[in-house]
Amino acid sequence: METVELDAGVAARARDNAWPEWVRFHLGDAVELLPGLGVFDLVYADSPGGKWFGLELTIAALGPRGVLLVDDMTPEAWWSEEHRAHQAGVREALVSDPRLVVCELDAAGGLILATRVG
Repeated sequence: METVELDAGVAARARDNAWPEWVRFHLGDAVELLPGLGVFDLVYADSPGGKWFGLELTIAALGPRGVLLVDDMTPEAWWSEEHRAHQAGVREALVSDPRLVVCELDAAGGLILATRVG
């Protein structure tokens, strides 16, 4: 399992937890690191890097039948216009990508669950 964190303080606190040795932490920008991390069966995109920016890299990192989970997709009253535009762009990119089968779930702030075909 791989996890990427941009904030050094958050990464340090996360590392302080008792994780199995097979969990690897990466400090840095997900968009910069993602191309070198490999192919995954499951990706949870929960930050602007890899979701708002670099979504193509995230999709490319999915192996055949790999699953992508994207959260916070239901518009909220507090979202700025920029936030709304980014989330709408993510949704449109995912539902229109021919490499993906997509399911939208009305749970936990709105989820998109996508599986890479083939």
